[in-house]
Amino acid sequence: MKAALEKELSALSLEEKNEVFTYLMPFVTPEDGDSISPELMEELESRIREDDLNPQAAMALEDFKNRWSHRK
Repeated sequence: MKAALEKELSALSLEEKNEVFTYLMPFVTPEDGDSISPELMEELESRIREDDLNPQAAMALEDFKNRWSHRK
C-alpha cells in the first residue's frame, strides 16, 4: 500500500499535495503537548540532536522541492 500511495501522491500537483497535507494534518497533530508519548518525544529530541551534530547532512529547501514536487 505504501508504494501505491507514494505513486499516487507523487503524481499530484503541488497545490493538490498541499490540499492533502492540510486535510491530514489535524489527524496527526496532537491537540496539546501532553498527548505526545514520551517515546515519540525522545525520538524527536534524538533527531534534533543528530541534526545539530551534523548540519552538513541537511537538505536545502530547493533540493527537497526538486525531489518531492510534481514533475511534468
